[in-house]
Amino acid sequence: MTVKDAPSVWGETMEFRLLGPVTIADENRSISPGGRRQQAVVAALLMHRNTFVPVPRLIDYVWGDEAPPSAVNSLQSYVSRFRKLLEPGPPDGSVRLVRSVPGGYSLHAPDEQIDGVRFARLVSEGRSLLQAGRAMEAYRCLTRALRLWRGPAMAGLADHEPLAAEIARLEELRTSATEYQATAALALGRNEEAVALLKGVIRECPLREGPRAGLMLALYRSGRQAEALALFRTTREMLIDELGVEPGHELARLQQSILRQDPALARPALTV
Repeated sequence: MTVKDAPSVWGETMEFRLLGPVTIADENRSISPGGRRQQAVVAALLMHRNTFVPVPRLIDYVWGDEAPPSAVNSLQSYVSRFRKLLEPGPPDGSVRLVRSVPGGYSLHAPDEQIDGVRFARLVSEGRSLLQAGRAMEAYRCLTRALRLWRGPAMAGLADHEPLAAEIARLEELRTSATEYQATAALALGRNEEAVALLKGVIRECPLREGPRAGLMLALYRSGRQAEALALFRTTREMLIDELGVEPGHELARLQQSILRQDPALARPALTV
């Protein structure tokens, strides 16, 4: 559904989504705010919710170094369309979600209505639960967090340079959440699930040693000692070829523990 097709009334469960295509949704529908530049305006206002965003900064988010002479007028049009989507009809005296202030704009929305904010809070909570040794609660919390994702962060804007830093931050947090979930799965004896989770992380971030150590341990606990040791060898070769360094202390120590079948490896250990 597009902006022009939008219904006239939003439900109380309206949500702004950045963990996938930029959309506005409630329990009944999901709406795209418009084209790439329109989405960039929405994303920028969400990133700086409840604060004043100057016009020049918004222009930078939308056009970067390629702003046309008409940028200010175009920005006004984008904000106007966004406001009409959220607040259709003539003003009724209520507080507007999108406010015009001298020299800029602001979007007023509670954190609970923004999926990226809820995701970050759940990840933080999940990590704290892991550190407290509450593996099952952590696993459930992190599962809820990861289920908020519907595709790459701000899908369709991945090559939009002004938003690159925020997209990278969200994707990095997603990777960390998956690592924490794998740690919780290991602590719960769900070794094969941890293997699958960590293989996915390694495909995305092949040079990170932490997920490789976790995968070695998960493979060992799954009765796949030979695979765990083979992973160490391929990891060592990759690190030397790509970075010119040997594996770090954690990986080297883990390899030696696996070689001697250290009984301590069978005991869940939460490290985050």
